[in-house]
Amino acid sequence: MKLSIKVTFFWLFSLCAQADEERIYQTDSIGNIQYTKSSHTIQENGRIIVTDPISNKQYDKQQYQIKGDKVYQTD
Repeated sequence: MKLSIKVTFFWLFSLCAQADEERIYQTDSIGNIQYTKSSHTIQENGRIIVTDPISNKQYDKQQYQIKGDKVYQTD
């Protein structure tokens, strides 16, 4: 019983921790999502980061920042 409560707690915590980020996936010409290709993660602060197919953020790749209605390159 205690184990199931712990598992539920950690599941909810991990779900809430990722709720502030959105993913943008590549699609093919007819709109099928390409999960095996890199995607982009938009963080709540507006930073856009390249993400590999297994959800590792690639901080060494070009990043962008959304400010207002414009997108700027960052370091």
